[in-house]
Amino acid sequence: MLRFVYKNFKELKAKKEDRILRELFRQKLEYAEIIPDPSVSSKLMQKLAVREFLRFNPLRFNVYYLGGIIAAGIATLLLFSDSKESQGRKVPSQPYEIINQIPLKQEIENVKVSPDTVIENKRSVEKGKVAIRSRNASAGSKEAVDAKARVPESGTGEKYALTPGAVNNSLSVKELFPKQSEDNFKLREIGVQDEQLFETSVTEGCAPLKVAFRNNLSGYDSCLWTFGDGGSSAKNDPEWIFDLEGEYRVVLKIFGREGLVSVSSLVISVFPRPSAHFEIPSEKVSIPDEEVRFQNYSVSAVKYLWSFGDGSTSDQFEPVHRYEKYGNYNVALKVYSDKGCTDSLVVSNAFSGSAYYIEFPNAFIPNTGGPSGGVYSSTSDETAWVFHPSYSGVSAYHLKIFSKLGVLIFETNDINVGWDGYFKGQLSNPGVYIWKVRGNFSNGEPFTKMGDLTLLKN
Repeated sequence: MLRFVYKNFKELKAKKEDRILRELFRQKLEYAEIIPDPSVSSKLMQKLAVREFLRFNPLRFNVYYLGGIIAAGIATLLLFSDSKESQGRKVPSQPYEIINQIPLKQEIENVKVSPDTVIENKRSVEKGKVAIRSRNASAGSKEAVDAKARVPESGTGEKYALTPGAVNNSLSVKELFPKQSEDNFKLREIGVQDEQLFETSVTEGCAPLKVAFRNNLSGYDSCLWTFGDGGSSAKNDPEWIFDLEGEYRVVLKIFGREGLVSVSSLVISVFPRPSAHFEIPSEKVSIPDEEVRFQNYSVSAVKYLWSFGDGSTSDQFEPVHRYEKYGNYNVALKVYSDKGCTDSLVVSNAFSGSAYYIEFPNAFIPNTGGPSGGVYSSTSDETAWVFHPSYSGVSAYHLKIFSKLGVLIFETNDINVGWDGYFKGQLSNPGVYIWKVRGNFSNGEPFTKMGDLTLLKN
């Protein structure tokens, strides 16, 4: 009994303590404001938005509206594709094998031809009479069509009448559709080769040869061009460059809904180009004193045209030419092959390496024994005691030598007199000096040069 009372007492005490704690927390947190983390709020809003999107609500955009829009778009696309295909289809696949049809101005009037209709020729009636019957109808049956149509030939008033009756001889393409001057109504059997399916800008020429192709057909599914050099194209009107000589068979294949329909080919001939090349044998030619002989090394050429740069020309294989005066001339050679292909070569400033020249050293050692007057010769100047040029063909000459400060140290008009290193009887100080020379060569070519020289101490 005591144990039961003690147990109840403990339970009552625990409940009292729990009530006290709850009251204490209520008093402390009654006016507290709890702000959740932004990430918690964002995730909660996302879940609510997804739940609303998956529920049907006529006032809001939801998954049911989205499905309806997608279904309507697919249905519209299919209807548009079928309409476009039916409008662009110019060639019925059954029962006629019509490869290409250029629309005629004439039209068949008052005749309804079903897909299983056969057009036949009645040889026993007057010219132009034809009959139309159903594939499933026998000759003379009620299903035979009685109507009239006109398909006049261009430039004539002739008419073809459609009359009752059927025979076994089918009309040919040429009999049924007369050839027009502008609009050529073409029917072909599958696999028939026609050389008129495409046109080219050129059929032969010199390499590299650029050719533009134009497809004359329309109303087909696809086409494939092969150019005979390993290349191909699926464009309607491609362009191609044949960069190597040879003959190339270009093939055009036309494909309809049932596969290959027609093939056409043409050979493109590409001719090699000649190679123009020439040389001037002498490394240095003195013009106008010397004649110039040109050596021709051209290949695969049969005709030559030279231009010497002074207004003169020649058609010889290896001409000889004399210039009237000195100048910078551009020599050109143009060569032709037997097929009319050309090549050319131009040598600019062909005679810059003239046989006439004047050159100066960049240093010399004067004679410390006294001035010599600068006169030099091949024997007296063996130790390079005089500053002078080496030259050829100089007719006029004027040399000046300056110090680094621009003071004139030496001057002469005689090419056989150089500077001995003395100024006013005194040996000049070692160092760098400046020389400048003007003059003319024997052919009238002027020259002006300037440079540095170093006077060395012996």
